[in-house]
Amino acid sequence: MGLESSISWPDLTLARRALDEGDGAGVKVAIIDSGVDVSHPALAGLTLEDEVTVSCDGVNLRIEDSAGGDVYGHGTAVAALLHNIAPGARVGSFRALDSSNHARSFVIAECVNQAINRGYQVINCSFGCRGLPRYVLDYKDWVDRAYLEGVQIVAASSNLDSGIREWPAYFPSVISVRGIDCGLDELYHHPRRHVSFLARGERVEVPWLHGATKIETGSSYAAPLVSGRIARLLGRLPCLNPAAVKPLLAELAIPYPGDC
Repeated sequence: MGLESSISWPDLTLARRALDEGDGAGVKVAIIDSGVDVSHPALAGLTLEDEVTVSCDGVNLRIEDSAGGDVYGHGTAVAALLHNIAPGARVGSFRALDSSNHARSFVIAECVNQAINRGYQVINCSFGCRGLPRYVLDYKDWVDRAYLEGVQIVAASSNLDSGIREWPAYFPSVISVRGIDCGLDELYHHPRRHVSFLARGERVEVPWLHGATKIETGSSYAAPLVSGRIARLLGRLPCLNPAAVKPLLAELAIPYPGDC
């Protein structure tokens, strides 16, 4: 029996209350990014569940626990946005991106697999790889594994054009997010697009390295707002699986009035 045939649909009133009032308590959310600087004042009160770095020496993967810090700033920004939406969530940092904010596909894959192995329920991917056929299997393997094991992947779309195919955002089981100019508390859904969810991603104030704060624009900053909302849902409705989360979130979101 597949996931679709075992969907348990909650009462929409209860789901709406979870989305509006929940704090993500107990839900494990993994951030695959450049690391997280928990010493930043914007992250006061956040203790990371895991702090993992995956790197490659040219031949072998190296997996290091408690290898802390943020080497770029991007991951700290993502973590703060997530933490603000779901302050009760149990956040883990899995560092795949380097100091140039780049990563290799097999390093990302290992980070995701580490997160799944450690029981994370939501995985935030505020990055994308060009959606070329030669890269598809590098991402499909772990996207499929996550779906089958009940783990929800959330991914940012292309900043140039959400119609540009990128991995992992263009896989149908992934909740793909575009950044727009709207309130931080608003979530929109466009049913006729691969990238169907929209959240605040324009001129967002975020923490950065060395205690700094920046104003940034990009779908990277919209994705954790959606991951946080999923944590809210799962905190109150823990039986939801990815086959239920995506259509339920679409039902609860505001219909997007424009064209993407």
